[in-house]
Amino acid sequence: MKKIFRDKKLTIAPLSAKDLKCAREYTDFINDLITEGAKLLMNKKQTLKEEQGWVINVVKKVKNKEKVFLIARDGKKVVGNVSFESMTFRKNHIARMGIAIRQGYRGNGLGKYLMSEIMKLAKKQLKVKPKIFQLEVYENNKPAIALYKKMGFKIVGKVPKQIQYGGKLIGEYIMIKEVK
Repeated sequence: MKKIFRDKKLTIAPLSAKDLKCAREYTDFINDLITEGAKLLMNKKQTLKEEQGWVINVVKKVKNKEKVFLIARDGKKVVGNVSFESMTFRKNHIARMGIAIRQGYRGNGLGKYLMSEIMKLAKKQLKVKPKIFQLEVYENNKPAIALYKKMGFKIVGKVPKQIQYGGKLIGEYIMIKEVK
């Protein structure tokens, strides 16, 4: 699906088996985020082989209906992704979210759109229908926290000194949204 965000025409699509040949694009995406110092968990650049393994794993989880995953592209360039993955066992009613958007593509509604679409997909496609959406966010990531609150997530806890970032230990908020 093509969608315009400010002046950029992006393609938004679910991850599928055909994406197995796009590992280099994903490697460039994650490594650009790491170079930027984006507030995500990963802090080590990925090799093409590591990223190929990651894509294989994600495609398998999508096929098994354990995960839903959307990718935003500007031409062939990956500029964002979002996913929900079902947790397991006694937490299988919880779907955990991850989202990342490349610098230069933030602040234009892309994050809000991706979150809205992935929540719809999670409700329809995950094998175990989620009752709770959950995410974790750096306590100092104010733009992300504002977006998550706008999307109906509430802070339910804080784990102090959870993340190593910029030579400091940063707290992490746990946010949830009940699925209706």
